[in-house]
Amino acid sequence: MAVCSSEVEGGEAEETQSQNVPDDVWFSLILKNYNAKTKEPARPARDCSNKPLTVEDEVVAKCVTPQSPAAALPPRPLDGEKDLEIVGIDEAKALVWVRTDYFEDGDALGPVAIAEFRKNGIAIRAIGALRANPNRVRMRLEPMGETQVLVVESMVCEVEDPNKCARVMRLMPQEGSRFVERPLVDAETEACLGAATFPLSREEEIKRDDGTIRRFELVRTFKFEEGAVSVSEQVTIKDIDPESPDEPPVVFRKAQLEGTLELGPGGLRTSEPLWNRLLAEHGSVEVRAKPAEGEGGAEGEGGAEGGEKAPG
Repeated sequence: MAVCSSEVEGGEAEETQSQNVPDDVWFSLILKNYNAKTKEPARPARDCSNKPLTVEDEVVAKCVTPQSPAAALPPRPLDGEKDLEIVGIDEAKALVWVRTDYFEDGDALGPVAIAEFRKNGIAIRAIGALRANPNRVRMRLEPMGETQVLVVESMVCEVEDPNKCARVMRLMPQEGSRFVERPLVDAETEACLGAATFPLSREEEIKRDDGTIRRFELVRTFKFEEGAVSVSEQVTIKDIDPESPDEPPVVFRKAQLEGTLELGPGGLRTSEPLWNRLLAEHGSVEVRAKPAEGEGGAEGEGGAEGGEKAPG
């Protein structure tokens, strides 16, 4: 059964069958009370099922909302070039993201939907509120457990340094006809780990008391296969001497973690990220002794956590 639908005739029906749908048709279909003359939805914006673009579960909202959320930018009329993302997922369906709100950190918010093209119009088969960065965004569906998950990848750049960017992945499970926000939780402790947002690469530098710079580098990959999701994290810690700019960085430690990501009643269950653990252990500005032999050092040794398996 469709969440929302739009039946059209004549020329508009031909456009629907060719999947060449005008922007205003998408806005009117996916948004509640969209005004085609002003190009504005009723504010605050709601999706076509009249659901608000917020996390309604208070426990989930507390877990996934940052302590200091970015401020919203002033609303403006919608523009199909800037505010509409359409990605085909098969011959008769597409993922459609209508962005109605923007924020100072670069994020955008708006309904995301699975749209099915029919002979006499368009049917929305699933819908939810997606907040993600729209920069070079890619969207797809992947199997996860007994359902599927919306995978959103985008390039996120730092507000202070727009040239420093990294690819970030957002996951939103589909539950029935809704895409829903589910938090990331520790599989052992059930502790909240925040929103299901994963930097696929990351770099951070810390200036230490002796003047050297310690650099942390992360590479994270996901594999979706027959409903199972595996996660591989590799963290490399390098020490750099600014007094010797021609010398290559010294690898202080290199560790890898192979884990899983499972959808459970409380959210997306995983182990504590390796990045968090190593940053807490080795991110101090104080100069400490190097790890004992066999606990890191030369690149390729893997460190004490090399090859460690995370709990499912």
